[in-house]
Amino acid sequence: MSGFGHGSVGTREQAFTHLLPLREKSYPTHELLELANSMKSEPDSVKDGPDPEENLLLPAGYTYFGQFIDHDLTFDNTSSLNPVDIGSQDRLPSNLRTPRFDLDSLYGDGPDAQPFMYAEDGATLLYKNGTENQVQPTASNTKLVEDFKHQADQDLLRSPNGRAIVGDKRNDENSIISQIQLSFVKYHNAVVAKLKQNNHRLQDDQKLTGTALFEAAQNEIRWAYQKIVIEDFLPRIVSADVLEGLKGKTRDQRAQNYALYTEDKRENLPREFVVAAYRFGHSGVRFGYRLNKDKKFSIFPDSKSSNRDDDSLLGFEPLPSHHVIENWARFFPFTGPGVLPNELRDKPAGDTNPEVRLQLAYKIDSNLVDPLGVLPSPVLPTSQNVGGVIKEVEDTISPDTLPDTKVVPPRPSLALLNLLRGNNYRIQGGQQIVKALQEKGFTQATALTSDQLSVRRPHVVNDKIVDGEFVFEPVTKSFQKDTPLWFYILAEAQAPLVDHFGVGKSFSENELLNGVGAKTQLGWVGGRIVAEVFYGLLDSDHESYINKAPEGWKPILAGDPVIFANLLKFAGQNIEPPPTSTSTYENSDYC
Repeated sequence: MSGFGHGSVGTREQAFTHLLPLREKSYPTHELLELANSMKSEPDSVKDGPDPEENLLLPAGYTYFGQFIDHDLTFDNTSSLNPVDIGSQDRLPSNLRTPRFDLDSLYGDGPDAQPFMYAEDGATLLYKNGTENQVQPTASNTKLVEDFKHQADQDLLRSPNGRAIVGDKRNDENSIISQIQLSFVKYHNAVVAKLKQNNHRLQDDQKLTGTALFEAAQNEIRWAYQKIVIEDFLPRIVSADVLEGLKGKTRDQRAQNYALYTEDKRENLPREFVVAAYRFGHSGVRFGYRLNKDKKFSIFPDSKSSNRDDDSLLGFEPLPSHHVIENWARFFPFTGPGVLPNELRDKPAGDTNPEVRLQLAYKIDSNLVDPLGVLPSPVLPTSQNVGGVIKEVEDTISPDTLPDTKVVPPRPSLALLNLLRGNNYRIQGGQQIVKALQEKGFTQATALTSDQLSVRRPHVVNDKIVDGEFVFEPVTKSFQKDTPLWFYILAEAQAPLVDHFGVGKSFSENELLNGVGAKTQLGWVGGRIVAEVFYGLLDSDHESYINKAPEGWKPILAGDPVIFANLLKFAGQNIEPPPTSTSTYENSDYC
């Protein structure tokens, strides 16, 4: 994989493509606001042990590996959230990332263009390790000086103002993804070290140094990453029947099976993927996480908080020492897709158990945790609007107002941002994707019923919430025949739960712990878009492992299978699961 060429795939700063013709009519912003508000869960606490919201099929670390993938593929800071800007040439959606699994978010523009990210050998990435590469703040900001005093022993390379020196600033958004970014830095360096060790077997004119060493390591890292995306991540999030015709096939065989992301659309990523299908991961974010035996944190400040400095995992500052993930077995298993965790799940968890436990992502469903309903300003997308994205949102939904009453200006919800963005990207609703799949012969794809297009709400009796009980309620009728694609995809993953529990009938959180209530994956609309984009990008990239890796090539990892846990182990990260964590419940009543 030579330098930063783009194979047969598109380049940066291109307009996104689209799978279907763009819609002409926008959804009413008032109804999008109502839908967004209905998707926010109640405030909660950070759970230890079995959590009724958990998805048995997806360990929690893959939420942030998925975010890492997103930041590798796409970044749009030009488009507007306001329908009045549709058609404005300078507000068209465009991509500032290469639409390719090339890890430009890790490597930046490479050691020649950005040597400050690399060591003197021109191949090793720099990071803070003890006092090595440690910086001292020069600002008079007292808080920043304190932040550097309490910085973790190992952290991303940072400038004196505390910001991470990385290929994509978003990989420092929270303390989990920043440590995944650091893990990739360490993985790259471990591969460089291994290649250097191999030099002693080679003739002088064959030894890898400088640019050749960097490119050899870069090839290996990219290919290993791509293989993990396809073989480890994708089967965890997409149902097996949806992957038929793509998984386990050759590139030529797959060429006959693409229904949506056909080769003529691969100049860039499709809008339907960018603002809908691949935003499924937002529903998998937990209220919070335990990082080590001493500490657990909410992901961001919640709706009851008025202070962005509340002790959450909000990033963009030096990693605090008490945010260090001391054992990655809390986030990733040593087992492949489909293997369920070994634990008793007969009742919901308490809040105080610091033992190492594999935390699980929350279900792919129509609910987002409370902190994502009130996003702090540092994680909001950029906006060209005077007053920033909050003013842009307020103008868009006027005369309605944002529901946050704790902070001025009020914090918008991630659900609302997603729905407004999809509205301005002018993408078709979920039912139109179903129709397109059916026209290509995928008769298994069927449109959701009005009942299945539901949100899960707390059960209310006499104006009081019944603790631990829920009920599914259908969305407004105007969305039941033409549903915003992002919501449709979440409802599609949630549909088996609605079918099981019914609409308007209360059920206990205990019933969400096991069986149907505990497992969700992307269905035919969401899963097919994601799977076709992933495979399509690799099939069309003549430098991907599918097209260029030598026959019999295997990634350099700490053992088989090809899973993220083995990457972490080779990178030198501590990942030591409890002795009984690898068995399954395949034959038990919990499935």
